[in-house]
Amino acid sequence: MKLLFERSKLHSQINYGELLTSSVKSYVLQDQHVIVLTNQRYYDRFFQKIEQSFPENKIDCYICRNQLYCNNLDELKEVLIFLSQFPPSAKYLLLAFGNEGVVELTGFLQKNILLDADYWVVAPSFSAMFTALSENKIIWQNPYHPVMLQKNLPSQLFLDQTIVQKQNEGKLVDLQSFIQIAVLTDGSLLRELYQVFPTKKNLTTASLTAFISPAVKSYEKNAVPVADFGKLFEKAFYLTENGHLLSAYMKRFLAFLFQLFWNVVTFDLDFPLSAFMQWLKDLGYPLNLPSQFLIGDYLEQLASLQKEVSLSTLTKIGHLGKNHLADEKSLLRAMDYYQRIISEI
Repeated sequence: MKLLFERSKLHSQINYGELLTSSVKSYVLQDQHVIVLTNQRYYDRFFQKIEQSFPENKIDCYICRNQLYCNNLDELKEVLIFLSQFPPSAKYLLLAFGNEGVVELTGFLQKNILLDADYWVVAPSFSAMFTALSENKIIWQNPYHPVMLQKNLPSQLFLDQTIVQKQNEGKLVDLQSFIQIAVLTDGSLLRELYQVFPTKKNLTTASLTAFISPAVKSYEKNAVPVADFGKLFEKAFYLTENGHLLSAYMKRFLAFLFQLFWNVVTFDLDFPLSAFMQWLKDLGYPLNLPSQFLIGDYLEQLASLQKEVSLSTLTKIGHLGKNHLADEKSLLRAMDYYQRIISEI
C-alpha cells in the first residue's frame, strides 16, 4: 500500500503492507551508491534485509550511537568525516535505517552535503516513521539545546511490518506515537485505539498497521505541533538532578502526559483523566516517577523554562488550539493533579 504525504511543499511516498525487498523493487536506483545510516542494534538484527533489498548496489554503512538523540553535533562531525571519503561525482542514496535520531540526522545531512544524494527512510518502528514525517530535522548540542534545523522529508519511506513486529520492547513506544496523535488531533482515533488495545496482552495480538492511514492524515495537518507537544517538560527532565534515572523514551512520554495534565487543569477540559491513566497503566506504561527523583527540583526547572516558550493547547481532546504561556501556579497544579491521579489508580 502507498500513501502520499505532503507538508511545507515537501512530499514523501509512504510504502507499507509488504516486505522491504518487494517495495524497493518498484523503484529504479540507476547505479546509486547506497550509504546507510543506522544504529548498532538495527545493524546487528536486520542489516541482512537491507543487503537483500539492494542486491545490485554498492553499500556502505555508518553506525550511529544507540541513544535517542544521536542527531547531535558530535555525531554530525563524525559522519561528515566518514562521508568525506566518497567522490562527489557519483550518485548516492542516503538511507536512514534506525531510531529517531538517525532519521533526523540523515534528513539534515542530505540537504547540507556536497554529494548528489537522495534521502530515503526504512523505519524500524512507528515512532521513527512519524519522526521522518515531521519536516523539522534538528541537530542538537545536547538533548535540550537545538543548534541547527533543516526542513526535509524523505522522498521514499518504507515500513516493513516483519521488522517492526520483532521489536517487542518498542511496542509501547510505537503505541505512544499513535496515542499522542489521537489525543491532540483525532478523538475518534483515540476511542478506536482503546477498543483494540484495552490491555497489555493486546499489544502482542493486534497490529497498529490498520491505524496508519488515519494517523498519517491527522499528522499531515499537525506534524510539528504534535511532535513538539511536551518538549518543554522533556527539557526539564534533562536539567533536573537524577533525571538520568528515566530513559529517554520515558522522559518523552511523561512530558507528553504532563503537558496534557497542564491543559486539563488550565483550560478545564472535559476529559476523563483517571480512566485514561488507568488505561495506560493497564497497557504497562510506567507512570510513577523514581523515588530518588526530586519533583521539587523538576518544578524549579519548569518554572525557569516556562518563560522561554508558549505551550500548545487543546480546545478539546482531538483539537489543537493556540499556543499559550504557562505560569508557575498552573504548572504546580498540573503536577499535583498528576500525582493525585497516580495515587488513586
